[in-house]
Amino acid sequence: MARLSPGGLRVLVTAASSRLGGLVVAGLEEHPGVATVIAVDHRPPAAPFASAEFVRLGEAYTQLPRVVRGAGVEVLLDLRAAAALSPLDDAALAGHGPVTDRIVEACIAGASPVRRLVSVGSVHRFGWHRDLPAFVTEETEAPGPPRGRLQIALAEIEAAAVGATARHGALDLSLIRLADPVGPAGSGLLQAADRLPVMPTVLGFDPSVQVVHEEDAARAVAHVVGGSLVGPYLVAADGTLALTEALRELGRAYAPLLPPWGTGLLAHVLERSGLRTAHDLAGQLRHGRGIDNRRLKATGFSYRATTREALRSASGVRRRRRTLASGAVDAYEPEVEAFLRYSPSARSAGADGERDEADGIAALEVERLLELLPSLDPDALRALRAHEDGGPGRRRILDEIDLLLDGR
Repeated sequence: MARLSPGGLRVLVTAASSRLGGLVVAGLEEHPGVATVIAVDHRPPAAPFASAEFVRLGEAYTQLPRVVRGAGVEVLLDLRAAAALSPLDDAALAGHGPVTDRIVEACIAGASPVRRLVSVGSVHRFGWHRDLPAFVTEETEAPGPPRGRLQIALAEIEAAAVGATARHGALDLSLIRLADPVGPAGSGLLQAADRLPVMPTVLGFDPSVQVVHEEDAARAVAHVVGGSLVGPYLVAADGTLALTEALRELGRAYAPLLPPWGTGLLAHVLERSGLRTAHDLAGQLRHGRGIDNRRLKATGFSYRATTREALRSASGVRRRRRTLASGAVDAYEPEVEAFLRYSPSARSAGADGERDEADGIAALEVERLLELLPSLDPDALRALRAHEDGGPGRRRILDEIDLLLDGR
């Protein structure tokens, strides 16, 4: 096993501007085993990080090896696959090749300081097949070669990570496969259901579904990184639900309309709506499976939400968002943030008087404030976001306001 800094890890996170990336970065910032977090992506984050430093790269991540060497990165956390799956970003998955090459280069170059590569993917790597066991484990092998865009891309990213460790004898590998992370943006087949007025299911089939709350997924990744855990880990909430139960928890209409051979028809409909990975996801309508999460829990990790609770939480946020008019959020510009924070020409944060965080909005508990947010109109939400960003800066509040303003 490679030796890492005893005083705290220096971690670089790819796809850090995604929703999952922001949650993971926040978890790493708070982890006692992590000293430095460098967040990279080809687009700026929606909001500034608390302490992580953001570096904007081109879409091909050409300068990534230089950033890794210059920052002395010891752990490279590759979130691209999992981050693309949460919103089902087909283009990002299909075009992963150039970035994957840069990540391998950053890990195996002669002067590379990287000692551990953490690759975060998905249980969709197993595919959906009748030959899979009722509960997959870290030792389960995918039955046959990968099929479909989604499974092929996940297999290629994992193979590149394994190949990097084989070519670099001192490089450890942590391989994390997430169940579909659910949150306000949805995920996987359950997100595909949002594209249809009624989700058709297969006559005579009600397969099992197991997901993970997006915050638990982010905490699990930070736990593996900060705890220097090596090897494969599956991340999924406790408990499984039948597909129809999961759809009811999400408030989605469904009807058993498809014959057992009719999943291809549904895949075609979803593809026409812009979902190119539909054929990969349609297999879930017939072949469900559970996920054994005991190995990660044996390291001391605990999930805060079960599968049912994760779906119920996501459904509640979606219903609240539909009551608001759509609005636009000003994009976070790192250069502007740097000017306001560090330029001698900018007035100091205390120029307008000290803020008393014991008074006003800052005194409200997070859960209480989250309950109040849906009742606010877009202008009030924008004003509250500016206040929160300049004061307490609580990530959950900022994220929820951004989601409400998106109007999705």
